[in-house]
Amino acid sequence: MFIGGFEIQTVLIPAFADCMLNPMLTPEEQAAWNAHKRREMNRHLAWKRHARTALVRQATGVPGRVYNALEAKLAKLMDEAGIDYQWQFRLGRYLFDFLLPGRLLVEVHGGYWHGDPRRYPTHRLTPTQQRNARHDEVKAEFARLCGYRVQVVWEHDLLAGKVSAAELVGKERDFK
Repeated sequence: MFIGGFEIQTVLIPAFADCMLNPMLTPEEQAAWNAHKRREMNRHLAWKRHARTALVRQATGVPGRVYNALEAKLAKLMDEAGIDYQWQFRLGRYLFDFLLPGRLLVEVHGGYWHGDPRRYPTHRLTPTQQRNARHDEVKAEFARLCGYRVQVVWEHDLLAGKVSAAELVGKERDFK
C-alpha cells in the first residue's frame, strides 16, 4: 500500500481483522515520512498563507476566525456596546487585533506571552517574552508613525472585568 509516495506495510490484527489495519513502518521509513511532513509544514509558507488570508479578510470586511479567546471576549464587549470595529486590521506588514473609529488600534496581549510589566519584571523575562515585547514596541511605533493611536488591553484586565467598551473609545484609559 502506498501513501504519499511511501510504501506502508499493513498487518491484520486477528482480534480485529474485519475492522482494523495496523500500519507498520521501519525506522527508516518513519524518518523519511517525518521529514516529508516537516517539509509540508514550512513556517515561511504558513506566514504567507496567514498574510494572504488577512488581506482577504481586510478587503471583504469579514473578521475570519477568532485568533484567541481574549479577542473573542473583547469583540463580544464591543458588540454589546454597539461599537463599530474591524477585526484583524493589517497596517503595513503588521496585523493588529482591532481597528476602532478615530484611528485607534487595540491590541489584546496575553500576560505571559507578552510579559505584562505589572507581573513580570523586565530583567526576568524569558527570551520569547523579550522577543515579543520588542516586536510589540516596534509594531506600536510603526502604527504611531502612520497616524494611529495604539491601546494595549492586558489579559488580566480583560478577565477581571476592568475593561469596558466605553473606555476603549473614550479618553479614560492611558494610551501607550
